[in-house]
Amino acid sequence: MTIQDFINLLSNNSQVIINYYLVLLVISLCGLLSVHENNFKSPVTYLYTILVYAIATPGMLSFILVVYNLFFLKQNLINLPIVVYYLPLIAMIVLLLVIHKTITLKKIPGFDRLLGLFTTILITLFLTYFIQRIFIGVFFIGGLTHLFVIFIVLLVLLKIGWSKLVK
Repeated sequence: MTIQDFINLLSNNSQVIINYYLVLLVISLCGLLSVHENNFKSPVTYLYTILVYAIATPGMLSFILVVYNLFFLKQNLINLPIVVYYLPLIAMIVLLLVIHKTITLKKIPGFDRLLGLFTTILITLFLTYFIQRIFIGVFFIGGLTHLFVIFIVLLVLLKIGWSKLVK
């Protein structure tokens, strides 16, 4: 099964994705009604950490897919399935805003690491695109595999460099 087969499977079973985000929305709205600054303690912080990761991980993957289709494959974004490509991104923004209305995101354990990972992925995507534009005929004859390897290498190098810079 390729990644495109998996994306097609998700777009054919879009009700699963919609139900996933509806459950996350209900949990976020229940948190908006019941969680406050003074009762944001141990079990609730872990629930919010899981909730933020459950929201942000598909949203970041969706963002990467949209950027990859736009800049690397040069596909028309209108032709992409809405539920697979855009719903996770829109839901991430809306649900993080709902959670932010409940509690500041800095108080959620692990959110700073998630934000750092997202920033690192953005920089890596930019560098990979820049490298692909420079070495289009010489280096990328191998296609997607070489591009993915360069993306991973840049991601690891940036992560190591960032951690040494921050320490």
